[in-house]
Amino acid sequence: MKNKFLIFAVLLFLLGLSGTAFAQTEDELVEICGMIAKDATYLKDFKIRLDAGDPPPLQRFSVILKKDIKYRFSVCNSKDMEGKVILELFDNNRLIATTYVIATGKDYPYIDFTCTKTGAYHLSFKFKDGKPGLAVGLLSLVETL
Repeated sequence: MKNKFLIFAVLLFLLGLSGTAFAQTEDELVEICGMIAKDATYLKDFKIRLDAGDPPPLQRFSVILKKDIKYRFSVCNSKDMEGKVILELFDNNRLIATTYVIATGKDYPYIDFTCTKTGAYHLSFKFKDGKPGLAVGLLSLVETL
């Protein structure tokens, strides 16, 4: 009887570990995103965790970008949540670039942007269809020769 109880307890413990051992953390997503931006130098990361909502909730960040510098904005989604992140880059209220093109329905893992004017730019993150999600955005400097 003790052996059955011990085996049952060990199985419960292992099942509990397996549920948490494979969940992706924000730091792991930063590393994955860093691999996507391989020809670029890491500058900053943005961690995004949003609940479901209609309209989709947003998370916004502001950055200062310099003229004549090429930047890469990369995004990585957690495989543990259903939401697919959309990054939109704004100059004041004007959309400059996005990782999701509505017309084609295509998602891109990153966008490159050559800054034409030094100043404040705004990043907006949301999840497609308002689904809950966990993601990371990465700002990198693209090396030019």
